[in-house]
Amino acid sequence: MVLEGRDIGTVVFPQADYKFFVTADPKVRAMRRYKQLQKTGTKLKFSEILKQNQERDDQDSNRKHAPLRCAPEAVVVDTSRMGITQVVKFMADHVRAHRELV
Repeated sequence: MVLEGRDIGTVVFPQADYKFFVTADPKVRAMRRYKQLQKTGTKLKFSEILKQNQERDDQDSNRKHAPLRCAPEAVVVDTSRMGITQVVKFMADHVRAHRELV
């Protein structure tokens, strides 16, 4: 099973065999969101999206219940210079390479 969420590996399934903390440079994340919103006709400035992302990250990281944090055993995946196919391949390769250890 593959699950995605900001507290999946630390709160929801802390005993998961494989954990990845997916991140990217804030400007890269904002640009991805900007392009996504443009396709739907939503008109927001890049600077607004960047600010919204930063505010959400700050709120999620500082909330009392289930704050956003990287599990100590998680593999950090910086997707700033990766496409979706590369990210999936990286994760699948990691799982295949470590399957015998679990």
